Amino acid sequence: MNRLYYILLVITCITSGAHAQTEILNKRFMDDVRFNKITTGKYMPNSISVSDVMGTPYLSEKFETGKITTKEGVVYENISLRYNAFRDDIEFKQGEEIYNIDIKTTVKKAEFGGNIFSCRSFEKDGKIRDGFFKVLNEGKAVLLVKYTIIFLESEEAKAFSDPQPARFDQVFEQYFLTIEGAPAKLISNKKSLLGMFGDKKGEMESYISKNKLSIKNEYSLMNMIAHFNSL
Repeated sequence: MNRLYYILLVITCITSGAHAQTEILNKRFMDDVRFNKITTGKYMPNSISVSDVMGTPYLSEKFETGKITTKEGVVYENISLRYNAFRDDIEFKQGEEIYNIDIKTTVKKAEFGGNIFSCRSFEKDGKIRDGFFKVLNEGKAVLLVKYTIIFLESEEAKAFSDPQPARFDQVFEQYFLTIEGAPAKLISNKKSLLGMFGDKKGEMESYISKNKLSIKNEYSLMNMIAHFNSL
């Protein structure tokens, strides 16, 4: 049996049990349950399947050949991968079989399609969590993008609106920043970003103002972080 497949299969069994115990009341867990039912054609009495749902849970449905680096430093190359933004995991394809698995506890990064997805700790709702982020730069400060896709239930027609089918909503992007390996923090506004720069806050504020940079623009954010890393 392929060594990576065996490792990932074992990890799946372990992490799925932990999920069920710790997040059974969490929306993420309920979304996972619904997604599993969709993929098996058992969601709702009329057996809705993925083909019946509008949109896609993926950034790109196409599998790309890439490589995975584990937290132990082991590298597996020439693997077919894609990112599931709805479940926040990397899908692994072997032959004609697709394994939708959560490998955050083992994978350090996955490189495919010209992108690098890294598993990082981040702050959310006052807790430290783990998740996959697209990496936009390297350095003491690392700019990250968190992608989210939400599943929306079908809706019946209302007084001023047409009926809506079950669907995956559009991709939602959030930018995070991690400095020197600390848990990543959400860049919610200019003030929150400046607060992450510590004793370089004043200098960064002047740089942002002088160059008319905006936290709503990815290029501007990359410019800011590149300058911070040069200080």
